[in-house]
Order: sequence, then C-alpha cells, then structure tokens
Amino acid sequence: MKMTREQLHDLVWSMPMTKIARQSGVRDQHIARACDGAEVSRPRAGYWQKVENGKSVTRMALTNDRYAASDVVTINASGWTIS
Repeated sequence: MKMTREQLHDLVWSMPMTKIARQSGVRDQHIARACDGAEVSRPRAGYWQKVENGKSVTRMALTNDRYAASDVVTINASGWTIS
C-alpha cells in the first residue's frame, strides 16, 4: 500500500481502518502506526458509530508541520516508511 500523506488522510477519514486493512491486505495496526508516525490525523474511538447514527462529527485537518502532504507513505506487512 503506497500513497501520499494527503491520500492516506482522505482514506482513513472515508472508512474504518479495519475495512481499509481488509481491502489492502495489511493489518489495521500498521495503518494506525503509519498514521501516527507520519502525523496523519485519524478518527478516534466512536467516530464511525456517530456517523452511522447521524450524529455530528468533526474531521481533523491534515497538518504539514513536519512532513509535506505530498510525502509518500508505504505500508506493508513489515511496517511503514515515509519518503
């Protein structure tokens, strides 16, 4: 799984990480670690339940303090890297 930080941000805010993991063939923990390490905000516990129940939710913005939005994040079975 290889994408820019911006694409990863959009992906993790579009569907639960367990679903992303199933579709991508990597573990959801690897996706979470990649997000945390690459400073990509991700939904916290309860976010998807609120979405399902029509409650108001806030999507966090992608910050570019340490990394650029165009930096590429690679996630695989052994972990993640950013370049």
